[in-house]
Amino acid sequence: MTDPILIDTGRSTTGWSFWGPAFTCDRLWFLINVEQKRFVNGEALTMGSMGHTILAHYYAQLACKQGGFEYEGAWVNDPDHFLPPFDAVREWARLRELEGTEATPFIHTTFELFRRYLQKEPFVSDSVVAVEHQAKLTLGYNHDGDFGLWIDKNLAEAKLLDCPGLEEPVPGVPGLQHGKPIEVTKRFDLVMRHSADGRTYIWDHKVTGGSVSRKRSEQYAMDGQFAVNRILGEQLYDDFGGVVLNLVLRRDPWTVSRQFVPATPWRDAQLARQVYSKAHSLANQLVNHKRQYVTEGDWQMAQNELVCYHRYGKCGAFELCQYGPEVQR
Repeated sequence: MTDPILIDTGRSTTGWSFWGPAFTCDRLWFLINVEQKRFVNGEALTMGSMGHTILAHYYAQLACKQGGFEYEGAWVNDPDHFLPPFDAVREWARLRELEGTEATPFIHTTFELFRRYLQKEPFVSDSVVAVEHQAKLTLGYNHDGDFGLWIDKNLAEAKLLDCPGLEEPVPGVPGLQHGKPIEVTKRFDLVMRHSADGRTYIWDHKVTGGSVSRKRSEQYAMDGQFAVNRILGEQLYDDFGGVVLNLVLRRDPWTVSRQFVPATPWRDAQLARQVYSKAHSLANQLVNHKRQYVTEGDWQMAQNELVCYHRYGKCGAFELCQYGPEVQR
């Protein structure tokens, strides 16, 4: 028997964490991907990752107890294939500490969060379909000649990135290379088949210290990651029902709020063209940056109070835009 594994709950290669910042602010995308700067609050990011890890192991073991599921291309029905939830968090924290990220102080809160989560749902009537499932969409044409974002079996011809000068990808930007397909990847937190209607839903965990009000699902509706979820879900599952926001409060009163994310069908239909245009805009700017035709100040900035100072506080790059690169020297 092999040792139990730790599930990878990290970002996918060209997921919305890669594309999303560019739809907010080109300069923010440049700083995150090309300059490799990190602006997310360390405590919030760490606790969110620990919450995702403990939930992933809980649902993976539950799926095995329900009869098994496909994980990374293999059928798994032994709960011991995965580390138990508490052990998984300890191992995740150990690995992050070796990398220099403080994680141990947040273990107790994550354990308490999980205990309260189980108290609110001691019995699960829904069936687990997938946990931390990786999927991919490619820009191009399907077998009917329609342009869009398609999973492999529906893709007839990929639309390649046309940007001479990017024959080799820029470090940190693997998704933009001349003559290569333009892809949007996604790692589903959880996929469940609901007992109430027999349909399949993609769940997105949000472990938060902020609001879990009923408005949160509407606030997330236009977020591109949920459009990607829907586009993938409709192609992967014949009985696809939509996307569920699984909000988990990491402080008293430890609320769990599950909300259906409103569909945005018109926006979803435009996403392929949006990604195609944005990919070429970024690629051309990267070429000019590589050739030193432009400076860091040529990357367009949002310059908007709702973007630069949003509901979580000011953007992590605020001072870099306020005073320039010398602020970190």
